[in-house]
Amino acid sequence: MKLTYKQTEKRPENSFLARQDRMPYIGQDWHFHKELELIYFIKSTGTRYVGNSIGNFGPGELYLIGSNVPHLFRNDREYYADKLEDEAVDLIVIKFEADFLGASFLDLTEAKRLQSLFQVANKGIKFSKAATYLVHNHILGLVGNNGLSSIIGLLNILDILSISENYTTLCLEAITNTFNQNEKDRMARIISYLNENFENKIELDQVAAIAYMTPNAFCRYFKKRTHKSFTQYLNEIRLRHACKLLIEGKLQVATICYQSGFNTLTNFNRQFKALMKITPSEYMEKYNQRQEVV
Repeated sequence: MKLTYKQTEKRPENSFLARQDRMPYIGQDWHFHKELELIYFIKSTGTRYVGNSIGNFGPGELYLIGSNVPHLFRNDREYYADKLEDEAVDLIVIKFEADFLGASFLDLTEAKRLQSLFQVANKGIKFSKAATYLVHNHILGLVGNNGLSSIIGLLNILDILSISENYTTLCLEAITNTFNQNEKDRMARIISYLNENFENKIELDQVAAIAYMTPNAFCRYFKKRTHKSFTQYLNEIRLRHACKLLIEGKLQVATICYQSGFNTLTNFNRQFKALMKITPSEYMEKYNQRQEVV
């Protein structure tokens, strides 16, 4: 899977893109583009890769990805294997350039909060449920809208989000322009391999060979670029998959351990608690209790 640069998708008569996609699954491409991107998931689940961060995503979640930040939203495996209904995924994508209203727009005093929001977006942003609720109707109303009212609609959404402090940054530091093109291609190959093989035993030599490096050089390179060791990064992929299986509640913890690529239950429990701050059993119980309340 090669990292690709996506050209602008907006039409000549529009200053930005707003569309709603209903489809069986999200395409699996690790990519970046000049535009900032608001992604609102109405119906979809899977794993997100934004810069050097890994996490799960689900319905009702809103993300803002900065300009030229590599990202991939990948559905759970059953989306691709089981041929779910044609509209298993429902999401809204809004793409716009920071200066879509002119080069001097962000220099205006009134636009300082937007400028700050766009800078934070270089780390990737996940907004809280409260903030997402405030812009829900505005985002829905933007799809299919044209003319000056569409610009007003987008500015209204961005203004609300820029005021909100209810968000989480996905990366510890800004990711944009961190990699040159060769490095982006190399990281794309690595991430693709880990996505497809995390359930199996993965040797360091195998991944280093994919990167065309010696194991020692690869470890240094990977740590420098992701700020995580290779083992830590791989464990996070496995643990995010385990979280999904625990939430589904169909399998025993021991089965989930091995299906997520861990060799021993002891190691699985230790790694899970280190990342999630609770045990797998407590995580499953906590989620089930929340579902019962809802």
